[in-house]
Amino acid sequence: MQLPMLAAVVLSVVSLASAAEAGASASQRGSRSLSDVMENVTQSKEASSHSAVAGEQQSADSTTLMPVPNQTDLSEGKVSGEDALELHLGSSGGWHQGGDKMWGGGRGIEDINLGNVGYYNEGMYAAHAHCRDTHCALIVNPPGHRTVQHFHIHFVHFKSYGSNLKRSLERMVCSSAGWHGGCPCGGKAAFFPGFPLVFSAAMSEGSIAHASVIAWPASCGGRGTIVQLAYDCSIEHQIRGDYNPRLR
Repeated sequence: MQLPMLAAVVLSVVSLASAAEAGASASQRGSRSLSDVMENVTQSKEASSHSAVAGEQQSADSTTLMPVPNQTDLSEGKVSGEDALELHLGSSGGWHQGGDKMWGGGRGIEDINLGNVGYYNEGMYAAHAHCRDTHCALIVNPPGHRTVQHFHIHFVHFKSYGSNLKRSLERMVCSSAGWHGGCPCGGKAAFFPGFPLVFSAAMSEGSIAHASVIAWPASCGGRGTIVQLAYDCSIEHQIRGDYNPRLR
């Protein structure tokens, strides 16, 4: 399949998946599979054995997205930016913006491990390009608290709850190193200079398979980033400012 056609297919899929998530209520989180969204999109697209993008054999009717090839190159910085997007576009692991989300390979946070964390760190860097100011947060929800089973990172320009939470976290961690408890959902937070390898930083505190991972760029007077963990819950809609308790 030629690159322009392949890119068009991916763009269509990502747009459909993004629209499906945006239209689902908070009470439905954890219920919808990406295959439900794109059931009729991929059936007519037969993969070429001479893929010009990644050289990976693809199945025309498969919607199971797993971690991608060439993760070592990504984590070591041998592939970056535009080259990485071109390399993986149309395969299971390209990072691509759709709405206010960055989409990548895999089901969700539970797929991250020591072997592929470099790839997911790359995705967080891509999302950070859209979320650099003091009023933005980057959010990944855990299993059971998302509507689409396809890895995505929200970049959210928050309102009052997010502002208050960020100030509270800054008071807790800006002048004190290490992880600190007392965060929402039994969670923790820590400050890191600059913009760190977010998922690697989160994993330094233990398993993140059932955690929301939230990064707050431009924290502590712009000195760095707060990485927050919230276990077995999502506070995405509180941070967005559109939380409705009647939907919980």
